[in-house]
Amino acid sequence: MIKRPFLAILLCLTIVFLIRPSQSVFAQVDYEITDFSNKITLQEDTSLLVEETIIVDFHVSRHGIYRIIPVTYSYKGKTIRADFKLVKITDESGSPYKYDKSRIGQSVQLKIGDPDITISGEHTYVLTYKVNDVVQRYDTHDEIYWNVTGHEWDTDIITSSVRVNSPFAKIEKVDCFAGSFGSTQRECNSSFSEKEADFSSSTILGDGRDFTIVVALNKESDLVFPGKAENLLDFMFDNWGYLVSIIPFAVVSYFWFKKGRDKKYASDNVYYEPDVKKIIDRPVFAREYLPMVYAPIQGYSPSEIGTVVDEKVDIHDIVAEITELARLGFLKIEKIEKKKLIGKVDDFAFIKLEKDTKGLAEYQTYLLEKLFDEDTTASSIKEIEKVYRGDEKKLKENLKLASEDKYVLLSSLKNNFYKHLDEFKKKLYESLEIERVFDGKPDKVKQKWVGIFIILEMTSVIILFNFVSITANFFPLIFFGLLSIPSVIFAISMPRRTAKGYSLFRQIKGLTFYLGKGKWREEIAEKHLFFGEMLPLAIALGIVDKLVKEMEVLGVAAPQYFGGVATGAIYHDLTRFESSTASTFVSAPGGKWSGSSSWSGGSGFGGGSSGGGFGGGGVGSW
Repeated sequence: MIKRPFLAILLCLTIVFLIRPSQSVFAQVDYEITDFSNKITLQEDTSLLVEETIIVDFHVSRHGIYRIIPVTYSYKGKTIRADFKLVKITDESGSPYKYDKSRIGQSVQLKIGDPDITISGEHTYVLTYKVNDVVQRYDTHDEIYWNVTGHEWDTDIITSSVRVNSPFAKIEKVDCFAGSFGSTQRECNSSFSEKEADFSSSTILGDGRDFTIVVALNKESDLVFPGKAENLLDFMFDNWGYLVSIIPFAVVSYFWFKKGRDKKYASDNVYYEPDVKKIIDRPVFAREYLPMVYAPIQGYSPSEIGTVVDEKVDIHDIVAEITELARLGFLKIEKIEKKKLIGKVDDFAFIKLEKDTKGLAEYQTYLLEKLFDEDTTASSIKEIEKVYRGDEKKLKENLKLASEDKYVLLSSLKNNFYKHLDEFKKKLYESLEIERVFDGKPDKVKQKWVGIFIILEMTSVIILFNFVSITANFFPLIFFGLLSIPSVIFAISMPRRTAKGYSLFRQIKGLTFYLGKGKWREEIAEKHLFFGEMLPLAIALGIVDKLVKEMEVLGVAAPQYFGGVATGAIYHDLTRFESSTASTFVSAPGGKWSGSSSWSGGSGFGGGSSGGGFGGGGVGSW
């Protein structure tokens, strides 16, 4: 009783097992390729004449087939264009087929068949075409490395064979690969004589499985390879992406060389204008001596000095100019401590002093006016009441000054003072232009060339992406990216100093070096006002930390225009002032201010694989 159900179950499983294979046998695909054969003839000019015979068995009605043939290849940054030329497409009796030819990426697509007629059963397609530049040259041999079938099929290729005729070169050895794409499987057979080689696959191909052949040719042959001039022209035509990649760099660097290099006096003396004012362009690789400068450069303010160095007005130049106005006696800077729930926090007060401003430049007058305008002084009143609560005398005194627009707290300038920075920059640039330090306004020149650079870059990128899409050669895009770095440097370096401006620049570089190295000690250690004179310049030149640290080591007191700073704390207090003022001035609400080629390159001997070489591609029905 127990055995009968068991036997019944076993019988059912056996029937299912037997039925499943039979179903797979009788299950049909839309079509299959029963044979794919190639006849390849090597021409005297090294081109290949390929006659491709594809026998297709359509199990359902279709119009015909697609044949996709890669024609552009990329190897080690080099693009190779096979110069595909279709001769004809016929059936086995020579009758022509209708077809449409189009380009998809790196490949040519041939859509074969009549859109008004459907077919079924077995049909033969004979494609005859010619390709150039696919015979590769090596030190020991020349080589045909050819992907016969390609792996981009949606059906099976039952059998495949190739015959290579080489009437102009002796065949020395052959090899073949058949199996999964990219593998070194050799499920194929090969034989050869001096002028002929035969290959056949011993496995089903298509749908991810490839068949590649390799034929080595003797270097001593009757083949006529393209000459050097022709090769050069072909390379330039096939690799035009490299030309596009250098255009932004070439344009910007050329104009920098012609229009962006500083002018200089022929004389090497940078301390005064020579009597004979012969002016030349600064040599690109000039190695010039470092001028010895230990004192402030007469006739130029710290903000001008800072702008001459980097060809732009930055926030440190503005902080330096305010410090300079304090040094000149137009205002006083005082450190104050604001009490918090836990501990204290530093703030700084700007106190306007009574002094005639007639001798100031326009940008200095503007800065002084905006520092103490009604908006900033009014916003300081509430803070003053908090800071001096409990000290009626100071509270009354400072409130009176604030009401007279003579007292401002640094903290009250936050999200407020930024509105005046652009106008200050404009006035400072105008001053330098009047003084003939720059050839034009540096900001306008820089904006112009950065704009040109961006247009060139965007245009080149669009064209290069098109190049990559049809060649799969990414190297011109990488090369373009690398050249973009020096290109943008040239673009932002387009502002040109005049000969006078360049002499000033050289003096500033000397001052920066000696000031940063502490070389002033031996020369002017006895000059007690040195610290006060050089502090604004050190801020503009970005070396305030070094200068203040040296002064603290020497026990030098803070300049008189800085109140509330103890001698032993000048490094902390003055560097704190510089960084706090810079961040406060710029603060603003919201922070304003697929048809891919199969060849992976290289020789088929020692590095070959199924799917390697020229040719390849795939097919589909429609």
